[in-house]
Amino acid sequence: MNVEKKAALQEILKNLPNYKLNDIKTVIESLGIKSPKTGNPLSDPYEFNLMFGIQIGPTGDQKGYLRPETAQGMFVNFKNLLDYNGGRMPFGCAQIGIGFRNEIAPRSGLLRVREFTLAEIEYFVDPQDKSHPKFKNYKNHVLTLFSKQAQAGDGKTFEMTVGEAVEKGIINNETLAYFMVRTHLFLLKVGCKNEGIRFRQHREDEMAHYSSDCWDAEVLTSYGWVELVGIADRSAYDLTRHTEATKKDLVAARKFTQPKLVKFIDLKLNKQLIGKTFKQDNKLVVEYLETLGEECKAQMKANFEKGEKYVITIKDKQFEITPEMATLEAKEKNVMEEKYVPNVIEPAFGLGRIIYATWEHNFVMRSKERTFIALPPKIAPYKCSILTVVCNEEFEKVVDLLGNYT
Repeated sequence: MNVEKKAALQEILKNLPNYKLNDIKTVIESLGIKSPKTGNPLSDPYEFNLMFGIQIGPTGDQKGYLRPETAQGMFVNFKNLLDYNGGRMPFGCAQIGIGFRNEIAPRSGLLRVREFTLAEIEYFVDPQDKSHPKFKNYKNHVLTLFSKQAQAGDGKTFEMTVGEAVEKGIINNETLAYFMVRTHLFLLKVGCKNEGIRFRQHREDEMAHYSSDCWDAEVLTSYGWVELVGIADRSAYDLTRHTEATKKDLVAARKFTQPKLVKFIDLKLNKQLIGKTFKQDNKLVVEYLETLGEECKAQMKANFEKGEKYVITIKDKQFEITPEMATLEAKEKNVMEEKYVPNVIEPAFGLGRIIYATWEHNFVMRSKERTFIALPPKIAPYKCSILTVVCNEEFEKVVDLLGNYT
């Protein structure tokens, strides 16, 4: 492959997440991609919804979806969870349950299915302080890492302590690193072999748009490297979106021992003019402007001072806000607390995959005829002890050998 063609393909891969259906069709046609088995041309690309659609209601005319994850219930209940914890941050909660995905091609036993059991933790943190009080106990723990830089470079994993990885910025923060270590210890405890475990970082082209960092705990099986656990810093995306949908603030507060002088921008809207200008979109525009963050208000104020309009986008539709529609004034006030939207660190465990990996990693073949599963005592359904009845070094060697299978 020549250098120019390789560069063109790399550019396609880089932009692939942003491609529309027509863009994908153009790429398929330009590269002459055909079915590898039959050599026939491919059909035109079409959208595929990975959520499981269902019909609701007595006549089945209402569209619904089975949940693709268990996490959203915890976000909806964030306010209650914060109250249960006495308003203290950080804190976490966990949930286990069934999730559903409209999987294109279910296969590989428990590894790729349409119905699966998820165990998820949502650990809410202050975005200005993502340290973890117990991180110091694990900072010297060594993990096998496969960073996005390594994937783009030599394609090799490397071993490093999590303390060094956080210090060098390879892992985004202490709380994320802490849960990576605890995940590693959990996988070892249930029987996955250390040499078959690695943590692969999501590349920029596969990272969820709301995540600031994400690592997959992968285990080597006969199917190759399989993701068992995803550990992501989901930033404030979920709570922000639920706030937008419900119009209820899902926030925590930083308490101050002394009053703190805070600068803010006071926004006052000319709702009558906005209504006349945007008519049926009036309510959307007003609700959007009333929830603007301080940075957006500052940008709007700067635009107005330069005699420029401020453009907002709502549901792929643009609206131009003029200085006559909004008055912005910089002010100061003393406060004893500061509201903020918490970020969340989310470890998500695929239990079916973990069970499968445990079986495979503990499958023992003593001879061609003798095979068995040697599960760790913690999870084994049957337990036994192998003991000597007389003091004999030869017997002890046999006991130690057999002990490797328990």
